[in-house]
Amino acid sequence: MNTTAGSRFVNHSIAPVSSFQSAQGFFNIAHRGASFYAPENTFPAFQKALEMKADLIELDVTLTRDKVPVVFHDEKLHRTTNGKGDVQNYFERELNELDAGNWFSSEYKGTQIPRLEDVLKWASGTISLNIEIKKEAVTTAQKNGIVDCINELVIEHNMSEQVIISSFSGEALRRFRDISPEIPTAYLISSYSFGTTKAYQLMKTMNASGLNMKPRQMRKKLMQLVKKNKVPVWVYTVDDADEMADVIKKGATGIFTNRPDLLRQVASRVLKNHQK
Repeated sequence: MNTTAGSRFVNHSIAPVSSFQSAQGFFNIAHRGASFYAPENTFPAFQKALEMKADLIELDVTLTRDKVPVVFHDEKLHRTTNGKGDVQNYFERELNELDAGNWFSSEYKGTQIPRLEDVLKWASGTISLNIEIKKEAVTTAQKNGIVDCINELVIEHNMSEQVIISSFSGEALRRFRDISPEIPTAYLISSYSFGTTKAYQLMKTMNASGLNMKPRQMRKKLMQLVKKNKVPVWVYTVDDADEMADVIKKGATGIFTNRPDLLRQVASRVLKNHQK
């Protein structure tokens, strides 16, 4: 595993492709794209994140009824599309007929739910991705499940060195490391966790590369432990400038934000001052 050094020293095998980086060892991660400015998990949001020089784009992946990986966050369709019911009950061709942009603004009317394959083609050689595997899409049948589908697409599009896989599902992370040990993974700490050192121990049992957590879970003992072991800590989802600065000072090596343009400004300032 390579070492990304700088103001943060972590063991990590992924590096940003973009020319801009807030600081060595720190990652500006566009949460579902630049979703403060465009509908989440869509190409307009991803394009804006690229234009705002995010280091990575985080996106969520689930499976359609015909086992096609698509980029979508919720289990149900109604919040961000004009559809109803569970995503996994729809065939891909049916999802293509839905509008995934008009809920945000009429400017984005007609925007479709992206296929993961299309996003990988677009991102290859351009920007790195944090692919979150939705827990509800993980089944006990490992072969040909969501993990295998994502892995095949990542390899097919030569994205192995441009992705990190994250999930709340330990089963999904273990499976991914079993079939593609060269691809880094990150354990998403449960929202109900208090941020104890147990999170680190769970990460180790999954053979994961890093921890993703909420700001309130950045407890002193846990942060001391991850710093000692050079484990990347990416914190979600922070859109306030003061909170961004606080999280960086506490030792975050990356932040998920809907506002990568703001984080770029804050991280550049805080990390520069923090290094003095």
